[in-house]
Formats: sequence, C-alpha cells, structure tokens
Amino acid sequence: MTGKHGESPGTHRESVGTHADGAGTHEERAKWSDYLPSLQLVAFIEWTGTGLFLAASTIYFVRIVGLSVTSVGAGLAIAGAVAMPAAVPVARLAERFGPRRVLVGVDLIRSVATLAYLWVDGWRGFLCVAIVIAVTEQSSAPLVQAYVGARVERNLRSRVMAMQRTIVNLGISAGGLIASVALGRGDRASFDWLMIGGAAAYAAVALLLLCVRGDEGAQRTQPRVGLLLKDWKLLGFTLYNAVLSLWTPMLNVAFPLWLVTRTDVPERYVGILYAVNTVACVALQYPLNACYRTPRRSWVSYGVAGGLLAVSCAGFSLAPGVEPSTAVAVMAGSIVLLTFGEVLQVGASWTLSYELAPEHARSAYLVLFNLGRTMANRVAGPLLMTGVVLALGTAGWVLLAGIFLLSSAVPVLALVRRLPAKASVLGPVS
Repeated sequence: MTGKHGESPGTHRESVGTHADGAGTHEERAKWSDYLPSLQLVAFIEWTGTGLFLAASTIYFVRIVGLSVTSVGAGLAIAGAVAMPAAVPVARLAERFGPRRVLVGVDLIRSVATLAYLWVDGWRGFLCVAIVIAVTEQSSAPLVQAYVGARVERNLRSRVMAMQRTIVNLGISAGGLIASVALGRGDRASFDWLMIGGAAAYAAVALLLLCVRGDEGAQRTQPRVGLLLKDWKLLGFTLYNAVLSLWTPMLNVAFPLWLVTRTDVPERYVGILYAVNTVACVALQYPLNACYRTPRRSWVSYGVAGGLLAVSCAGFSLAPGVEPSTAVAVMAGSIVLLTFGEVLQVGASWTLSYELAPEHARSAYLVLFNLGRTMANRVAGPLLMTGVVLALGTAGWVLLAGIFLLSSAVPVLALVRRLPAKASVLGPVS
C-alpha cells in the first residue's frame, strides 16, 4: 500500500500497524477496541434479522401472498439484476458522506421495505419491494468493509473481517432457530411477526450505527466514480472474484436440488449438511485468517480455494451412483471442501480488494467490487446452476469443476509475474 499510495494522508495511519513492538500493538487494539464491540453487535443484530427473513420469506410469499414458486424465483432474479446499477449512486454517496452514514440510510430503508412486504398482495408489489431489498442487501456488506478499512490498521483488517463473518454466521443461525419455532405454527400472525422482527432488527442497527463514533473516509468533493468503471484492473479482479464466488449458488441452489432429485438420500440431510457448512464456517473463519493476511498469501488462498471447489464438484458428481449412506458421506466431504474453499476465497477477497482500492476512493471501489459477487449470487450463478450444471447432470459438475480448476491458475500467473505495486494488487512479494 505504501508504494501504491505513498502520498496518501492515510499512509502514516496504516504504517502504525506494521510495528512489531508490543506498545504499538497495544495502541492499535486500544483504538479499534473502542468501536469493535459496537460493530460486532451491529452485525449480530442485523444478521439475526436477516436469518428471520430468509427462513420465512419464500414460504411467506408462496403460502400467504399466494405467489407461485416460479414467480418468486423470477422476481428475485429480476430484482437482483435491476438492483446492480444502483451500486454506482451508492458508491458516490459513500465517498461523499462516508460509509457509516450511508449504512444508516440503507438499514432504515431496508427496515421500511421489510415491513412493506406485509401489504404485498400480488407479483408487481412483490417485485417492487424485492428490488428495494436487493439494493440494500448488496450495499450493506461492502459499506461495512469500507468502514472497517477506514477505521482499522492494515495488518488487523483480515482479523476484524474474519471475526465479523463469524458473528454474521452466528446471527443467521440464531435467526433461523427463532424462525423455526414460529414457522411451526404456520399461521399468518407468526409470519407477520417474523417480518416485523426483521424490520425491527434493521432499525436497531441504524440506531446503533448513529451512536458509533467517527466516520473516516467521507470526502468533501464528489469522487469520479465513472473513472473506476473504466479501471480494467478493478473490472478484471471483480470478474475473477465473481467466478470463485460461484460456491454460493453451488451451495444454495445446486447442492440441495441435486440431493433431492438425483440421489436417494433423505431430504432431511439437506438441513444437516447446511448445518455442517455453518458450523465449519464459524469454526474456521477466524483461525484461518493468517492464510490471507497479506496480498501474497491471499493469492495463494485464491488458488487453493479454486482447487478445493473443483474437488468438491467432483464429489457431488459421484453421489448419484452410490448407496444412500455412501452418498451422504461423499456429499458431506464435498460440503467440507466447499466450506474450506469458501472461507479462503472470502478472506482473500477482503485483503486484495483493500489492496486494490486507493485511499481516496476506497468506499466506491469496494461497493463496485461487490457487484461481481452480486452477479454470481443473484443473477448468473442460479441460472448457471439450474440451466447448465443440473441440466447436464454429471457432465455439468465436471464442467463447473473445470471452471474452478482453471481459476486456480490465475494466482500462479499473478505471483510469477511479480508486477510492481502500482501496476497490480499483488503488493510486496517478499
């Protein structure tokens, strides 16, 4: 970062974190310990609300609103695609006012939109609200990352983000458990209260964020976001990260449908294997943060993640041809490999996106960088999984494995070329 942004006012601030003496470390922790508990509390509340919403939303739209499963899926896909251009104005706002202030607005809008679902009585109303929700969901994560980047010393960012994601998984699990109790009743009132609970969680997050001190990163002048959209390094890295982010629709779309339609494994194992993924994420994310703490290690993590995801695909492809008990073991192994790949890919993306982003436009970079993940998760990924992987069966899984395997070669090229810091996101190679 020093060679890349040597004239930046933030250089001295980041250099503090590179000292090895104990006093420097104590000073750093004193700084981020002032606001980190608040940030983690915000994450837990937000994702508990999201867990409530995710557990209830699809069933609510089908059973209560009366929409078909196909129309709900189409609406969510359209909402995800329509929401993507909103990243540009969000990026401008984040650079103008700072990520924390924009996060407050995003969570307030999300709270109101979640409540609005209670008055939806048809597909058009559902689509309108879903678009608003999609905009807020795609904006939240990069704004949090931008806020951490503004407040946390460089050598501590991966640790803080790892802890953040651990809290996120705990929050989703807590929300899902609460929702499961309410869903057992199955009446309209139970669904309504889950929606209200989600909306209340987002409103509480906005209130807590207002109480967090400081908002580094706000700019007095309007940043030229259009220039970022012409940055081929940003676009190339965004596309590459999107390819490796395909583990999300692989886990959420391809895996459960493959288990249910192509194997004799009981459906209850979908939930059990999801739990394996969640528990493993919670257990691994923070301990493995050393694997992606530097740019060089992050490129290596990307390469390893691609290989692990490829082997995971191969495992899924073998499940239909074996006995149910063996298929469960094969799928469990594939889920574990996918989880390791997930943890490494997500962690590497934090470090390298921070490295790529210039100090004066970090928030905008991170918001735009997140577009690749949004495309993989909401638009292209589900279509690829249903229209290609599942449609082709075993050949589809082999094709997906090939894509991941090819992607694992990109970090090798990046490390071998050893471009100067100003020309790549590789950073120091020593």
